[in-house]
Amino acid sequence: MKPILFIMSIFSLSLLLGCQNNGQSPATALSATKDTVQGPSDGGGGDTCNGRLIESYRVDITTLPEYQDIVRPILLRLSEKKEGKETASPFMMTPTSKSWYFVDCKLQDIPKERKGLFLETYQMAIHTNREIYVDAAAYGSMAIEEKAKLLIHEMTMSYYLMRYLPLEEILKMSGIAEGGVKTISNSKMFRPLPYRPLNQEDHERIRNVAAWLWDQRTTLTSDSFQKQIILNDFDKRFSSVNTTPGEKAMVDPKAFVRMFKRYQWGKLFPHFCKFEDETNLSKSDCSVSMESELKDLSNADYKLRQLYFKIRIVRAADQKVLEQEFSYPLQNDDTKIGLYKTRIGTWLKTAPFAMTANMPKQNIEGARSQMALFMLNVEDVENPEIYQILFQTKVWYSFEDEINVIGGVRYKHTYGYSVLLNEESENVYLENELPFAFNFTTK
Repeated sequence: MKPILFIMSIFSLSLLLGCQNNGQSPATALSATKDTVQGPSDGGGGDTCNGRLIESYRVDITTLPEYQDIVRPILLRLSEKKEGKETASPFMMTPTSKSWYFVDCKLQDIPKERKGLFLETYQMAIHTNREIYVDAAAYGSMAIEEKAKLLIHEMTMSYYLMRYLPLEEILKMSGIAEGGVKTISNSKMFRPLPYRPLNQEDHERIRNVAAWLWDQRTTLTSDSFQKQIILNDFDKRFSSVNTTPGEKAMVDPKAFVRMFKRYQWGKLFPHFCKFEDETNLSKSDCSVSMESELKDLSNADYKLRQLYFKIRIVRAADQKVLEQEFSYPLQNDDTKIGLYKTRIGTWLKTAPFAMTANMPKQNIEGARSQMALFMLNVEDVENPEIYQILFQTKVWYSFEDEINVIGGVRYKHTYGYSVLLNEESENVYLENELPFAFNFTTK
């Protein structure tokens, strides 16, 4: 598709969290033997439990009757579409995001090397970042409803613990980890919380949500579940669902000027800036200054109203500077700017807005332009907020003229093709924690 010369094509981030099976092996029979517990050991070729490799205790819980009859209908209710809106939640992948083992040796004797991140949940199960170990004997003695309750509890625990996992790891669990996932994972808005052992308050939150899922299993909706997730402080990277791709917001350019000035004088611009893909966080502190207004852009051929934005970023570690002026063409001060809300992953709804600098005035191959891409929250169009700002450099490599005759009048449009300069572009971006700071309200 040909991008018109005076409108830069929007660069969009695209993440996808899937709700799909991760290729686990078929279920094995639950082992609930009452033989003398020998405990696990390392037999040289792998960890063992009562003389069997731990891998042999692996179970695909989605094949269990309690899952099929009780748990699966809950997930189906959570995935229902309403009013044409798509719903999604990383909770949907908790049955398969970790490997489940129903073992007949003592849980506390699972080898330390295997546990890695050790997280205990009562006496029935323990979690690592990729595995769940369940006491097979205790599980086998339960009624089917109690088994379903335990599965729901451990799935809820897995969901809660995602707050400590990098986005890259979560995407791998879902079976999708392509492109710039690692770079995006390091992005502040997607960064996990630093790990700490769970305390009593954490366990209360997990119990609250698990109990709610059970009590509301026949009437729950994705919206009501989301309220519980927010109330109980689950991973804030997943705090927004039911977004509608393609939804359009019309923003007054004067609202952009107010936004920029609010950020400038309120010192609201984030201090984290990234000048290279591997920027060390200790070297990421920066200062930001800017100015913005609506003004005329004039030359010999025409006079054009524009939204003007100038920014200067200085990195503290080495005093590296990025300074640039950007503009966005307008017909007049009353011209509203249409922005399309885009879903990033399954939780963050943002509206990309691009401003450009150094657009070529002539069809010169090799001409360079800069772009400031703003990822915005425009739920309140009078008071937009900035999630993230990216700065990139593009080079123009081809131009085409298109002639149209309308009402006997000839019109010429010049189209240009450009490509991102990966090596020369600073790829600088600023970030804010705003995706984590909005309030969830009910109508």
